[in-house]
Amino acid sequence: MIAIHQSQFLPWVPYFFKIFKADTFVVLDDVQFQKNGVQNRNQIKTIQGARWLTLPVNAALGTPINKVTVQAAALSKILKTFEQNYKKAPHFNEVYAVIENAFKKGNKYLHEINREILTAFLKVLNIDTKIRYSSELGTTMTKDDLVIEIIKKSGENEYLSGKGAFGYMDLEKFKREGISVYTYDFTYSKYPQLWADTGFIPDLSMADLICNDLENTKEYLAANGRLEKI
Repeated sequence: MIAIHQSQFLPWVPYFFKIFKADTFVVLDDVQFQKNGVQNRNQIKTIQGARWLTLPVNAALGTPINKVTVQAAALSKILKTFEQNYKKAPHFNEVYAVIENAFKKGNKYLHEINREILTAFLKVLNIDTKIRYSSELGTTMTKDDLVIEIIKKSGENEYLSGKGAFGYMDLEKFKREGISVYTYDFTYSKYPQLWADTGFIPDLSMADLICNDLENTKEYLAANGRLEKI
């Protein structure tokens, strides 16, 4: 099974569920950067509730993700914000070290930082899904034809898709290519979080789950997601 998704900064939990369920996960790193999307930001939990943690970037309209540069001057502020809100979490040190390392390696491109963090998180979680990058595959198609091209280049015949993609996917194309399509539902059960007075908040960065409940994270992914064949 293969799953495909855009490069993201500190991705949310369902992103990792897709990786967890896939044999191959392809990161789209050469498609157009989406302003105000999640390629360079995600939500963390603070004493006031959910807050966007944004990595400032330089990106003109139409710039592909792997050509987007980061504003290096803002990196120390991001680390400080993360520390202020998670330093009391049981596994803060592990997660902070991952982010700090990605920032301090001198990476000037967004996709490099995203790649460093993703690789390190998967190592921490002991998830061994094969990770590939679209920029390395020599693709030429767009939209659902791009997806089919990636699947065929990767040698897979089962595709795990988010439901949002069905608006542009022609499922008959996949059927003609012998590709079985699956989707998923992910429902958050409560896991330990800081700032209990604000209640449990779902849809946060995976960093929140790892910081608070690293030892049970893989079991959490397995228990809260469900695949469905289309």
